Amino acid sequence: MRLALLSDDAEFVELASRTLPDAGCVCHRFALGGELLRALRRETFDLLVLDHALPDMTGICVLSTVRAIVSTQIPVLYVTSLHAERDEIGALNAGADACLNRPVNAVVLRARVASVLRRACAARLEYGEEAAGAFEFDPVACSVSRNGTAIHLTERQFRLALLFYQHMGTTLSREHILDLIWQGETDVNMRSVDTQISRLRSKLHLAPENGYRLTSVHGRGYRLDRTL
Repeated sequence: MRLALLSDDAEFVELASRTLPDAGCVCHRFALGGELLRALRRETFDLLVLDHALPDMTGICVLSTVRAIVSTQIPVLYVTSLHAERDEIGALNAGADACLNRPVNAVVLRARVASVLRRACAARLEYGEEAAGAFEFDPVACSVSRNGTAIHLTERQFRLALLFYQHMGTTLSREHILDLIWQGETDVNMRSVDTQISRLRSKLHLAPENGYRLTSVHGRGYRLDRTL
């Protein structure tokens, strides 16, 4: 999962940076609310972890902006101060999926992140199964069947196809795709992403007349939609 961590608290950032990769998260750190909001114009994340106290604005302001302008669906874990009940209520009212009170414990942080991601993934999988229509995914054979006919994919292409179907109707940034499909490989450029997506589109016949459209969203990334 691709995660954005917004905090200028060095101790919390260090704790999260050690803890969250163990939970399968690729963690991108931001110290300013404005910095994260600018990144969200071009990048996508599976989860936002927002700290309440920031140098340039409150976490509530960032959360409200995300919900109003960026996305109502991206899950948010909100970190508040000790016994800050008013901040927690404000965060939940602004659209946070869960709150975490300081002092933050590594075990609790990992469990809370996993819980929020589980709920979000369950919703995406439920929608993905419905939206996949005639497609069936076989993770053992790394193949996709359409109306009973198997289409062999490389392991990377299979994971890429599954990622798109789990995020049907959502634009995924190229950085997001790189993080989750190439998983830290250092010799990969954006052209590699474009090439693999082109091959996937061809292999799965993702064209409007076949019920799907896999398109490039200028300045953002790629999006898979159903057309029928």
